Amino acid sequence: MKTLIALLLLIVAPYGLVLCAELCAEDSTRPRLEPPNRAPEYMASPRPSDGVNMALTVKKLMHGFDPPRPLLIWAIGSSFTEYQGNGDQLISSIRQRFANAPRIVYKKMVGGSTPYHFLRGWAKHLVIPDQPDVVLIYNFGRTEELEKLIIELRTYTTADIVVPTLHWCRPHADVWPDPEAQNRHQNLAGIREVCQLHGVEFVENRRELTQYMTANGLEIEDLLVDTVHQSPYAAKMINLNIARHFHPAERPAYDPRARERRLEVEAPSTELSIAGDWMPAKGGRSLIADDPDSSIQVRFTGKRIDLVGWQDPLGGSIDVWIDGKPACEAAVYYATYLQPAASNAVDPNSPLVDFRRLASDRCPHGITLGGNIVPQKWTITMTSDQGDYELVGSTTNFDGKGNAFKSFTSQSGQIVVDPELWRLAYTNSSGDQFTCNVHRSAQGRIDFKGSASGKFRTRLIENLPHGQHTLRLVARGDGPVTIDRFDIFEPPSKAAPTGG
Repeated sequence: MKTLIALLLLIVAPYGLVLCAELCAEDSTRPRLEPPNRAPEYMASPRPSDGVNMALTVKKLMHGFDPPRPLLIWAIGSSFTEYQGNGDQLISSIRQRFANAPRIVYKKMVGGSTPYHFLRGWAKHLVIPDQPDVVLIYNFGRTEELEKLIIELRTYTTADIVVPTLHWCRPHADVWPDPEAQNRHQNLAGIREVCQLHGVEFVENRRELTQYMTANGLEIEDLLVDTVHQSPYAAKMINLNIARHFHPAERPAYDPRARERRLEVEAPSTELSIAGDWMPAKGGRSLIADDPDSSIQVRFTGKRIDLVGWQDPLGGSIDVWIDGKPACEAAVYYATYLQPAASNAVDPNSPLVDFRRLASDRCPHGITLGGNIVPQKWTITMTSDQGDYELVGSTTNFDGKGNAFKSFTSQSGQIVVDPELWRLAYTNSSGDQFTCNVHRSAQGRIDFKGSASGKFRTRLIENLPHGQHTLRLVARGDGPVTIDRFDIFEPPSKAAPTGG
């Protein structure tokens, strides 16, 4: 009997839900889900074209990571995503096809009736800084808003993106059983076209569910628990439909090396040059130096570069330079998740917000960073019940007044607030607060000292402008530094995302 090995980290934030699940085997103690109305068990075997846009993920599932790390799946969406579970079914189904896959971690962020539109903020502040391997979007909304979200992810990550069409809901009854008909949640033809345009793995989930339902005399209600949400068995079917796309396609749409590639330090290359006293190490696959001013320079095209090296109890350190400047001064930043204060006003009896009575649906979902950035904590405080607020930075101090229904750029130019990404601002009350931190996404110095000898990976710098860059590492002479390789990340989209 297989044993469940699970690590669950659950953070119930004042808005939304962040959940991280890691499973290595299916829970054999869980009650078996039965198909409705004595229908046969649903099956979803991969087909030759499945996984055509998942080449990088498949490579990672087949060959793992060096040094080891989990494969990260990020899911963002509405309660439709929440009803898909915590990732265990999906992970189990993937493992059935890739028995030697690395550990798989599933994270999600969900909200009530949160369309594609607002996911862009969560993508900015949660998903992109995590640099996941896969992003799963099981949600609803306008096709043009989905495209903006996809462009945002394509511009700042190398992740494979998976977009399934939605299951049947009762409000879709007027077009049943036509799986292609536009409905109140999605324009199927439009979504398919956008996914094809941007190389997104498109899951014909609705079409596949329809085939099973009509073949077995099932109605829409048979796979729902209420008006719109999928039943546990329907969620299992949807997870199977998604999992079949984690598959080595017959003709992959791209070469994984176009997005993520290695640069070995021991191999001659026009991208890499060394200066000073570097010697072969670790069987000739690494280089080691302990003299001050020994340096390695890398010329690369991409938005992120990682170092893989070896720690040692006597290890020294290196200084990091990017494009001729210390990396600790690089103009690359992330803003963290916009956190509503626990004390924000909530009226459980409000007729204005219907079921959306929590801070999860009454907040700015995202901001945009402008110029002249100073890393610090930012606080938005509502000063009226009509959307007025002020912005204060922990270093910059007061930085302007705005209104949630109007575009705002702070006095220093550091923070831009788009009213399009502020949900239900008319329900915010005077005194409500939202905070985030802006931090630099680069390391100025790397320490090779560790309690024991072992290989490690560290992100040197990320969120660089698209284009060519020069990285330079300089040994400080305070102990040996051993470098194995560099991993370079080049997202497929070079265009700046629209809006938000």
